[in-house]
Amino acid sequence: MQNNTTEKRVRRNVLLMGAAVLFVALAVVICLVLKDRQGSAKLFRIRFGSGTVAEYDAYESRTIVIRDGVIVDQATGEGEENVIRIENGAAWMEKATCPHHECMEQGALRADTVLKRPLGAWIICAPHGVSIEYVGGGE
Repeated sequence: MQNNTTEKRVRRNVLLMGAAVLFVALAVVICLVLKDRQGSAKLFRIRFGSGTVAEYDAYESRTIVIRDGVIVDQATGEGEENVIRIENGAAWMEKATCPHHECMEQGALRADTVLKRPLGAWIICAPHGVSIEYVGGGE
């Protein structure tokens, strides 16, 4: 009889330990995901006009239109205009009225591409004086 009780106790302890290990593993995974997604101030810093700086969260989808050195509501394609898109941790120059569109050809700027890009953490539209900088945690 005592043998049966000991087996039940051992089985219960093994189940409890397994549940505790799974709980800790799940907590670690959740912490790592949240740290990767929201930690380390991941944002895009946009410079334009006469030294104006605007910062936007890398994970909040938005379109920013800068015309003649000022943020405006809608793109018209007139004047010195840049349309910047931020989505899912990436930013890119969607449209620009500059002559050669080199800023548009620089592609999307993301944490995982910073070290592979010719301009690193930057997208620059030199003719309009507009730049996008990725500011994030050591990736």
